[in-house]
Amino acid sequence: MLRQVFLAVLIACIFLLFLWSNSSPPKEVLVEIIVDGDTFKSGKYTIRLLGIDSPEKGQMCYKEAKEFLKKLIENKTVKLEYDSRKKDSYGRLLAYVWIDDIFVNEEMIKNGFAVFRDYGEVLKYEKILNISKTGCVANIDTCEECIGVSYFEWDPKGDDCEGGEFVKLKNFCEFSCNLTGWKVSDAHGNEFELLHVMINHTLYLRSGCGENSENEIYLCPKRKCKALWNNDGDSFLLYNKNGELVINLTYS
Repeated sequence: MLRQVFLAVLIACIFLLFLWSNSSPPKEVLVEIIVDGDTFKSGKYTIRLLGIDSPEKGQMCYKEAKEFLKKLIENKTVKLEYDSRKKDSYGRLLAYVWIDDIFVNEEMIKNGFAVFRDYGEVLKYEKILNISKTGCVANIDTCEECIGVSYFEWDPKGDDCEGGEFVKLKNFCEFSCNLTGWKVSDAHGNEFELLHVMINHTLYLRSGCGENSENEIYLCPKRKCKALWNNDGDSFLLYNKNGELVINLTYS
């Protein structure tokens, strides 16, 4: 009898978990915390403004962009609209955000606190968002601003030590960027210097050892296991040749 009750409870829990994991994302949320100029939090959700990219912490215009978004939507209820992809690889909701009749994604670009980014996807509001840079971000289109991460595979299928981890960098600008002298690091101090590396459109940085090519670079650790990034939490850090932090992607 107890076994039957236990099984019934277990099945009910699995069913509820299934419903929760497959529930539709919210259409309205109260904005609680502004993370930066393109990301905010509401309860259990982290929402990333789709189609735009604002400066990261430590970069020019970061504080101004964050403060502008804070004044616009913090502690207010906003409406969320989604495109074909509703979440990114970090579990953040990807949304077009509206407050009253104001299209927040567009407002960030129009006021010079973000630039358009499609990350290789066809977006519903591309014609509205894909406008010329202005204001604070107008003159910061250096390679530090051009390079972004379009995909990060830190937990590939199979044995991690056999390889499979990679970071896909994308150059969002129309000119090539020389990454020679730039350095890649994880959260534990494993550091690799990039030598004779140019990025035109995309560049794969792979953990393990192999033959480098024009758009594929291997980060070969000295230790026996070729895996770099821990599955339960780590960071991808990219520094320019002056030692300045360009990208800090941390997951848990």
